[in-house]
Order: sequence, then C-alpha cells, then structure tokens
Amino acid sequence: MKEKLLMLGTGQGSREILRYAKSQGMHTIVTDYLDPNHSLAKKDADEYWMINTGDLDALEQKCREENVTAVVCGISEFNLEMTMELCKRLGFPCYCTPEAWHYSRDKADFKALCKKLGAPIPTDYEVSDALTDEELDKVQFPVMCKPVDMSGNRGISYCYNKEELIKAYKYARSLSKNNKIIVERMLHGEEWWSGYAIADGDIRLIALNGMYSQPGEPKNCYTITSTATNHVEKFISEINPKIEEVLKAVGCREGYVWVQVILDEDGHFYIIEMGYRLSGEQIYETYNSLCNCDVVKIIVDYARGLSTKHLLPEPQKRAFVKCGTGMILWTNKGGKIVEYRGLEKLKEIQNLKMDILKQVGDDAVPYRGVGNFSFVSENIEDMISTVDAINKNVQVINDDGEDMVIKYTDFDFLRKVYKEGLEGK
Repeated sequence: MKEKLLMLGTGQGSREILRYAKSQGMHTIVTDYLDPNHSLAKKDADEYWMINTGDLDALEQKCREENVTAVVCGISEFNLEMTMELCKRLGFPCYCTPEAWHYSRDKADFKALCKKLGAPIPTDYEVSDALTDEELDKVQFPVMCKPVDMSGNRGISYCYNKEELIKAYKYARSLSKNNKIIVERMLHGEEWWSGYAIADGDIRLIALNGMYSQPGEPKNCYTITSTATNHVEKFISEINPKIEEVLKAVGCREGYVWVQVILDEDGHFYIIEMGYRLSGEQIYETYNSLCNCDVVKIIVDYARGLSTKHLLPEPQKRAFVKCGTGMILWTNKGGKIVEYRGLEKLKEIQNLKMDILKQVGDDAVPYRGVGNFSFVSENIEDMISTVDAINKNVQVINDDGEDMVIKYTDFDFLRKVYKEGLEGK
C-alpha cells in the first residue's frame, strides 16, 4: 500500500515537507479551509481537502477512509497541537508530545523548570492582576513583560517604570488565555537561538544562530538569522550542557527543538524560551548543506514510523565557515498588499528559497513577517551579497504606494561577528 501523508495547514515549512515526502514516493494531501488559489501548498500537493484543521472528528474519519499513513504540519503552533491529537487518535507517531509541548507553550513553567535545574534565567518578579503597590515596589527596572503563551513576539513590552509596567501587564493580559504574565529583568545584549536534532532521547546541537535586527527598528524584528556568529565556543562550553539537561527534563526525545538565549552585558548567557517546532525564518532548511542534518527528513521519517537515529549530525564544535541564513521580510508599515516587486529577479540566485506568507490583497500590519528567504553562502561576503540583492530588488507595496519592508544593511557588524566566530571569540 502506498504511503499517504496528510499535511495540516498551508503555512511556513509546509512546502519543503511536501517536496521531501514526494521524493520518497508518498502521496501528499493538504487540508485546511483556504481556497486552493491562496494556498501554494495545496498547489504543490497531489490532493487537497477542504476540512478545517480544527475539525478533528472529520479529519479522523477521512484519514481512516482514505488510508492515510502519516500526519505532519509546518510551523503553525495550532496545527501542531491538532497534529498531536490526530496522531493520538489514529495511533500514529508524532515527534512532539503534549507533555513536552506544554513547556514550549507555557514560558512560566519552562522558566520554573530551568530554575529547578540550575539553568541560568533572568530574575523574575511576581506580579498579579491586582497590580498592588507591594508587588510593584519589588520590581527593579528595567523589565520585560510578556504573556506565557504567545509566539512571534506578540504581547512583549519593555518597561522602565511602574506606569509602563502597569500598561504592559494589562496589554499582555488582554492577549493571553493564561492567568500568568511574566515580568523579568531586562537583559542587555545580543540574542541567539540554538537548534537541536533529537532521536531516541539523543540530543545533538546542530547550530548556534545569531539574530540580527536593523539598527533603528524594533530589536525583536530579527531580519537576519544566521550561523554567521560569534561566541559559539563560549556558548558550547558555558550553557549548552545545561540546555540539553533542560530539554531532557522537558521530555524532548524526537524531532527538532530550538532554544533562545541572550548574552547579557554581565558576560553570561541566559535562557529565554524554547520552541518544540520548526523555526519561523526557516534557517533549518540550510542545515543539510552546512552539516548534513536534514531536519525535514527527521520529522517526516519519524511520522512514517522510521528510525531517525542515523540522521543525527555530529554536534557543532565551532563556528561554520559557510553561512546558513534565514531572512524575514518584516514590515514597518501597514496596509493592504497590492504588489510584490522584484521576486522574479531573485530566481537567478542559486539555492535561494522563498516562502511568501501574505498574498496580494491581504492586509499587513506593522512589524509582522510577510515572507522569508533561506540560503547557504560560501562565506560572509557571499552572504552579504545575497542580502543586498534582496534589499535592492524586493519591495512589498501597500495601497498608499509605499514599500513596507525593513532592509537590513548593518553589514560591517555581520563581518565583525563572523570574523570573531572563526577566531573562536
């Protein structure tokens, strides 16, 4: 019987998963409520269904009728939760379990686990909905305030006094379904996240990735995420053993996970949060060329019931000479998208992958991603050349005729951290 792979949703990461599944001779199916004309994944698949990914009863019945053999999803957290439940009903393997996923969704419980294990985290403060003077008087500013259950930088505020914290707390509460809000010491420094491949409980560091925002734009709009970075060896020796201890305690035994960290001005790394899913800028697509680690293959093959232990890479020991890069098209303006310009001119760039998240006619809001690119470069100058080509060619035009995309141009900084990384600094 031919294998049949059902993909829940048509978001980021889905097209690469479909390409790999097809290469393995699988019959591919995509389901959600979207019109096929607005879904590149449905156009790529062998078949599509118009069943909402939240309608688990209908999906379960259809999967049984059509002899589906595996279920996966892309980056969407909602669809991952649906995938876990559908796989449970069908008796299929899913790399992520509800028990481990809990720590990816609940930042407060993740922090509590880190604290229990002695892993370094920012100092936090107990603040309740009452926002009492007693609570607020204990806070040492500046602090970060954020919901425990939101992704994509939603609900995050930086606070320098009580008034700002009260406003930020109420804002975070308005977005969150959880009764806990995190208030923690604001760290001052650069940010990274580390990606891990996991099989049968064996955790391997794939790569440390620097996160770079354009100067003058919000710091949490990381236009560039790249393996071109410094402090790799410091990270590996100082904090990575603790991170792997935390991930084992979380219950990560299969698949792919990432952990965000900040190197504070005090000279030490601190753990911020984890994600037990594919990363939004899709830099994982570059790892196969960098270190022979195919994250998509690991996730799909595990969903097929295959062993993935042989797919684990050797853990990273030092900075890479090649640069794996994910570049997000962040907006700094809002409006209706009326045109994408310059995408055709990028097709001549070898190995450049594009994933457009918003279609013409969709509404865009400031400081949200509307698309992204991933690519591998031989060195930092080749990487900068590709970023520069994207900057010069790509425009996302709104109904006021404005280009909404943030351009990353701090190339001297990229050269600096790349050089330091190769020198072991």
